[in-house]
Amino acid sequence: MVFNIPVKSGSEDFSIPSYGFGTWTIGGSTSRGSDANDRHDLAALENALDLGVTHFDTAELYAAGHAEALLGEAIGGKPRERLFITSKVFTNNFGDRVRNAAEQSLRRLKTDYLDLYLIHRKPTDTLFEKTLEEMMTLKELGRVRHIGVSNFSTTSLKRAQKFCGGSIVTNQVHYNLAIREIEHDGLLRDANESGILLTAWRPIEKGIFGKEPPEILQRFAEKYQRTPIQIALNWLLSQKNVCVISKTSTPEHLNENIGALGWEMSADDIEVLRKEYPHQKTKSDVVPLDSE
Repeated sequence: MVFNIPVKSGSEDFSIPSYGFGTWTIGGSTSRGSDANDRHDLAALENALDLGVTHFDTAELYAAGHAEALLGEAIGGKPRERLFITSKVFTNNFGDRVRNAAEQSLRRLKTDYLDLYLIHRKPTDTLFEKTLEEMMTLKELGRVRHIGVSNFSTTSLKRAQKFCGGSIVTNQVHYNLAIREIEHDGLLRDANESGILLTAWRPIEKGIFGKEPPEILQRFAEKYQRTPIQIALNWLLSQKNVCVISKTSTPEHLNENIGALGWEMSADDIEVLRKEYPHQKTKSDVVPLDSE
């Protein structure tokens, strides 16, 4: 079965598939893994493509660029215009090294352009404007269609948006039922007001919501006749300006994740989960906003 992934639209005529396949740990972590794992990871990417996933999120940091190379191999021969490919530039390539980093990512991905290119962390003040300037140049050159940021606070996002003349279309952040930093920072409220989309990474917190679901998650799973994982994902996707990226290793897990699409929780239930989900954290325990 091939799924039709819904699209969300934001500012700057920007549209993105609401569910994307994340590639963190594809090909390794921050260094390259084994060839045996490569075969497994390629199979996971190809399965996602076969099921209709078109949005893939990667970064030069992931497996030291090898994740990009594996994704490039997986999408080879696929119609490029039907895919949405995101990559990110990391801290060691900020400033005047951004354009070269982007070209290296394009080479590994075997594509002429990126649909979305992100600044992976907030640059230091000395590199902030130069990094954004280089991102804008890449957009003007047509090497990237859209630009965005990752793990930026409200204050940093507004500063970047002002410098770029409103060209930033998304902020990729750690957000799920348990991690609520963007709500306390004001990012979620501002996104709803400005039209900037937020892309939630670790939306199911590495599967914990399925392994140890609290009573409230089990209750909503029964109400909607879904799994706890699907409730956790749908809670995010039911919010107007929120998309998700999630890495899955097996067809079964990917099928479960995609089962969170195509329906919405009621506004009242979204708010009940927002207010009553237990043990919420007000700061990411992995990459807090504005980490440099």
